[in-house]
Amino acid sequence: KEIEELRAKFNKKKFTMEEVKKHGNEESPWVIIYGGVYDMTEFQLDHPGGPDVLQDIAGQDGTEEFENILHTEKARKMGHKYLIGSMPDADFDKWVQNMNQMKEDGGNGGKNDEGLPIGMILVVILAIIAGYYFYTQQD
Repeated sequence: KEIEELRAKFNKKKFTMEEVKKHGNEESPWVIIYGGVYDMTEFQLDHPGGPDVLQDIAGQDGTEEFENILHTEKARKMGHKYLIGSMPDADFDKWVQNMNQMKEDGGNGGKNDEGLPIGMILVVILAIIAGYYFYTQQD
């Protein structure tokens, strides 16, 4: 049922690139992600990365920028509220595969829940242990 509701939203209106480009502003920023068109006007002030992030990609395809941030499954699904349609050549199955579930890497790009890379945490822990060891060896 959820998938059919999303399909209906996705196919509700097909937008041209010219229509989307008209919303390349902070008053009514629209963004394309995986062919889905999102009206981010109401969400921009609540966006965890700040409104500037959305305004920088307003009126254009922001799929690459969206993926570079490694959004979680929760964030991907949160966007469904702002989906207003899609581009004429958009593939619903590809969109839903990318925007309705966790990505192959777990959706967090090897990061823990706080967003810190696990490798960075290990390096810091090892540095603390090494520092403590060398500090206690000095007599």
